[in-house]
Amino acid sequence: MTDYSIYRRPLGFLPFLLLAATTTIQAQTPTARVTLSGTVQDARTGEKLPGAAVYTAGGQVGTSTNAAGFYSLTLPAQDSVRLTASYLGYDRATVVLTGRRTTAHDFALAARNELDEVRVSGAAEVPLERRVEMSTVQIPVRQLKQLPALLGESDVLRAFQLMPGVQAGREGSGALYVRGGSPDQNLTLLDDVPIYYVSHVGGFLSVFDANAISDVRLIKGGFPARYGGRLSSVLDVRLKEGNKQQLSGSAGIGVLATHFSLEGPLKDGKTTFLVSARRGNLDLFSRVASRLSSDGDNTVGYSFYDASVKISHQLTPRDQLFAAVYLGGDRLFVRQKPQTIRGPQGELRYRNASNLRYGNALASLRWNRKITPQLFGNATLAATRFRYANEQTFELEDRSPGGALTEDSEASFTSGVQDILLKADFDYYPRPAHQIRFGGTAVQHAFTPGSNFFTTRTPAAAQDTTFGAQRVGAQEVALYAEDEIRVTARLSANVGLRAVRYWVEGQGFGGVQPRLLATYLVGEHTAVKASYASMQQYLHLLSNNGAGLPTDLWVPATRRVAPQRARQLALGVAHTLAGLGLEISIEAFQKTLRDLIEFREGATFYNSSQNWQDKVVTGGQGRVRGLEVLVQRKTGRLTGWVGYTLARNERQFDQLNTGRWYPYKYDRRHDASVVLIYTVRPHITLSMTWTYGTGNALTLAQGNYNVVDQSYGLIAGAASDRYFYAEAEIYGDKNSYRLRAYHRLDLGATFTKSVRHGERIWRVGAYNAYSRHNPYYIYYSAGENDGYYTKGQRRLYQLSLFPILPAVSYERSF
Repeated sequence: MTDYSIYRRPLGFLPFLLLAATTTIQAQTPTARVTLSGTVQDARTGEKLPGAAVYTAGGQVGTSTNAAGFYSLTLPAQDSVRLTASYLGYDRATVVLTGRRTTAHDFALAARNELDEVRVSGAAEVPLERRVEMSTVQIPVRQLKQLPALLGESDVLRAFQLMPGVQAGREGSGALYVRGGSPDQNLTLLDDVPIYYVSHVGGFLSVFDANAISDVRLIKGGFPARYGGRLSSVLDVRLKEGNKQQLSGSAGIGVLATHFSLEGPLKDGKTTFLVSARRGNLDLFSRVASRLSSDGDNTVGYSFYDASVKISHQLTPRDQLFAAVYLGGDRLFVRQKPQTIRGPQGELRYRNASNLRYGNALASLRWNRKITPQLFGNATLAATRFRYANEQTFELEDRSPGGALTEDSEASFTSGVQDILLKADFDYYPRPAHQIRFGGTAVQHAFTPGSNFFTTRTPAAAQDTTFGAQRVGAQEVALYAEDEIRVTARLSANVGLRAVRYWVEGQGFGGVQPRLLATYLVGEHTAVKASYASMQQYLHLLSNNGAGLPTDLWVPATRRVAPQRARQLALGVAHTLAGLGLEISIEAFQKTLRDLIEFREGATFYNSSQNWQDKVVTGGQGRVRGLEVLVQRKTGRLTGWVGYTLARNERQFDQLNTGRWYPYKYDRRHDASVVLIYTVRPHITLSMTWTYGTGNALTLAQGNYNVVDQSYGLIAGAASDRYFYAEAEIYGDKNSYRLRAYHRLDLGATFTKSVRHGERIWRVGAYNAYSRHNPYYIYYSAGENDGYYTKGQRRLYQLSLFPILPAVSYERSF
């Protein structure tokens, strides 16, 4: 029996934890000290820069900005203080302030013409900044647009797939499989609000429009206590606030999508807005192609869209209010032209149609307040929803003289999840080498695991039938506290604790999740880092992995299906070779997972009245071990990185594979990537990426034999000695077969030209430049058939998805 004791621990210690934090805040009021605080922002747009470093002369004392771009430094009183701010891709700014009184100062940094490369925490790029981070990747949005892209559309998630420890899963997929986890184990935040489905085009493109994003970072391990609810990673995406200086925007068109964005001030510089929209272009081709290929009988259309609106208002010098809305969705439809069947008695006319729709909706209201020069608060009220619907319709009409037969039928399957959340976060800076974060979140979940609906109407009667899982409500409350402190001149640490209570179906679960991250500086250019994180996840994702389009079923942890758990331990070293402009980072990690679930063999959630809990196997375990190596160059005309991951990823279920451990379907022993960006001239940039990965694991029949089925002759009315030979397959261990190795070369070029009131940008490239036939899936051929049994040996065939795909896109900014 599964031991759930860890989930039932009382949370009575939390008031004492928060009381201790409050006592610390009240007690640390040093005399003869002053506090310097403010924000760091983009000089051209006024956009806040989270994670910017702010430090004193010599870099011995410093801090970094929070998610709202706020910093605070409490220093001994002195005649003057020389303060510097720096941020990835921007020039440093330095100011001399009076050090005898508390002062507020906002930094405005100018973007560099020469882009920096990806920043990976753990690399000792600026040892004096002393960031207490590990396993964190940040890629500037401007650089995302320079990397080669599928059909010319820049994509956030694809860029992160080029980093060690992250893979795509399968050909063309934009999903993230981070350190052996699955996509549902990634916490994806859009302005601090979780978003459930992150892909378009069946997983080939992410829902994040690069033109609407100001900052994005991925955390693979060493999770701070302020993050929770998932097991494998945190993808933190921030929407732009809107240009405070002037009206600006961009518009572009490519093979895959057309986009438009506009931002600027609304009133006296206190209010700004952002409007961004993107629409897929694929239906413009699919409608025409499908009609031509079917002689006008069928029309197939596929489209997707994203739309973001954000308004920011400066209520007072200390208060800022944000309102944001995001809508995104995909639609695939098939319409059949009315068909007619003619016979002696007259004619029948019928028509079929199908419509698949899925997408996200999100709305949030956020309030930032600088409570004191040392204390910053953030409150968020939000609602987020994911909905999936698959609809089929059938119409039949008897058009013969005197005919009365008419039928109108509809079948649909829907699922989804909806959250309403309230959260509060606080940042307190008692002194430069000490930062305390604490807060909490309350979430009301509403799950619709899957409902089937059938209706049939005729002139004589109407019948409606609904079955499947009903709506399930759940509540989740989390409190956290973390302390980032410099223990000695060389040793810094982030110590945190997250406590969660979850209720569903009258059952309460609870858990305490300790977090620890430590950094030790060895000399000027080397840092050693270690981290430990305990995570819990109170929802699961069931997917029909054989389908090309998503069939995702979000389900809650229940009395019968326990929450998922994971523990991750990581150890790394980073070294800077200043003379060569290289940074080297090596990390080893080990992750254990508990209480995983999977569909039973052959199970599906379509067209069944059976409860989803009866279709899954529970109590699964996972173990992942890996070594990640990253070498990157940030300076000069040629920049880029080389990444390599050596890993083993396994699963175990008592009910599968006779209880033995087996490779996870996306287990890759070797995974490598090479990224190069070369600046030919200030306005011409060439780029290339090359990826390699061990083939995915899958289960194939190892043999087959014929089984005599005498019922065939009886049914056919033939002689009793005429038999039908059915075929039975023999299977070995689960996922014991490997697809061919995957590798691909992508090329790109960006041409930028300054024009009146803005820039003109052309992007050209090629996806899969040497047209490698990478496996998407494989199947057995039917072979020659004489009508009763198959002759000869079956052959295994491979379907490849993408040959070489040229790409071109045009963008105009103003």
